[in-house]
Amino acid sequence: MSETPQDRALHPTDANWQAEQSPGFLLWHLENLWQREQRKTLEPFDLTAVQFLLLAGLAATSAANAAISQIALARQCRTDPMMTSQVVRSLTRRNLMERAKDKIDKRAFAVRLTDQGRALLQAAAPAVRAVEDRFFASLGPDVAAFADALRLLGGERPRRRVQAVTRDT
Repeated sequence: MSETPQDRALHPTDANWQAEQSPGFLLWHLENLWQREQRKTLEPFDLTAVQFLLLAGLAATSAANAAISQIALARQCRTDPMMTSQVVRSLTRRNLMERAKDKIDKRAFAVRLTDQGRALLQAAAPAVRAVEDRFFASLGPDVAAFADALRLLGGERPRRRVQAVTRDT
């Protein structure tokens, strides 16, 4: 299979390589745009993206407002456990979460949303959904395929079956 000039531009060892054509550069640039939009959207709620993620993750995983372990929350949200601990302490000081020693494992902490945390999450969630819809609108019906491609790059199996492409031989 021969390379096209566009394919060759993606290899950093090529003398004609251009950063703006690199998937890594494009992903980095997109991440910066995404983070800027998230910061603007969450600023009126006095939340960071990670704080919102942990509040939403806790709401999604704790049925009937039951407490879950802090480490389970970090796994659910795919966040670093130490950073999660720091953010949870911050959210606890703001009375958005409660944090207590786990009843079974005294070395671990269990966390739960407070009523104030749940109310703030319910107020912020529509704004976050709206910015996400706007940000990815240009993908149209390909949003799901884009999300699957990101999962694949992250080492997960895509949720949907990917349509195979036939090659002309």
